[in-house]
Amino acid sequence: MKNTITPQSAQKQAAVSQQPHSSPVSHPKQLASASTGGYTAAQLIQLQRTIGNGAARQLMKADASAKPIQRMTEADVPKTDAKKFKKLRELYGSKLGVFSQLYHYHDESFDRLLELADDLAALESSINALVIKAEKTKEIRTAKAAEEASAPKPEPKKAEESKTEAVSTPKKEKKKKPPKVNLAATLFTGAPKTVQQAVDIQKAASNPIIKTWIKGKPASATITEGSIEVKAETVYIYATVRIPDNSVPGMPQVNVYPIEIHYHPVPTSPNFLHVKRSAGSDAGNKVTNGSWLIPRGNNTLRDAVAAWNAAKPDNQSTHAW
Repeated sequence: MKNTITPQSAQKQAAVSQQPHSSPVSHPKQLASASTGGYTAAQLIQLQRTIGNGAARQLMKADASAKPIQRMTEADVPKTDAKKFKKLRELYGSKLGVFSQLYHYHDESFDRLLELADDLAALESSINALVIKAEKTKEIRTAKAAEEASAPKPEPKKAEESKTEAVSTPKKEKKKKPPKVNLAATLFTGAPKTVQQAVDIQKAASNPIIKTWIKGKPASATITEGSIEVKAETVYIYATVRIPDNSVPGMPQVNVYPIEIHYHPVPTSPNFLHVKRSAGSDAGNKVTNGSWLIPRGNNTLRDAVAAWNAAKPDNQSTHAW
């Protein structure tokens, strides 16, 4: 019997012959080692048929979880946004810094907010949101403290009268002396009990203290950067050292030492980076850029150089840090 070809089947064969041939599907082992983002539709179907839907799904989940989480650092801030970044740091310091009224009502640092932000606009929003949250926290704590202070004090328990048996005696009873009155107990009965909270104690950093710090960082000590200012031939980096003090039992406190880091971006001597007290002048306290007394390390020194170059365009610094 002769094969007959109808006009419709001839048209279908011609259409199929005109379609471009797709590239062959890769070997399943190659698919398993490839990135999930590089799979084509044909490759995904082939992978599902080869190792099963469940295994293919687990492979794609593992590949997605292996992608690194991007975090923003100060190095990611463009030079064109340096002034805005500095204003945001100053905003954080004035609203949430160590000398602000909201310092004890939040637990997020500036560097942590920077890591979580995608850009400077997001950083500013995070700072403003944290300020609002800290203000609410302060308001709640203040109201609670006022409520506890105004609460009525519990009445002291009256001492039970001692019962004595009467003894009959023909002798005359001796006059009993009146009991002694404990004036201290009378005056302080019902007095409110107070709990000593941690407080900041402002102290001056002497030259021997600074020399000791240069040799090593005290336990639990922290340092916070204040501001950067250009004056004459020096860039002043203001900072605050905070060291917990538990020398008095039951009365914890934090000693606060304001200090200055003097930096000469165009040095004339090897002692171009040294630490001084915030009041007075102590020479010779030379430090390196790796010292813990330089807040944020080289990042702070780069900001100092930028401030110097902006203020001294005719005397630019060659320090790159």
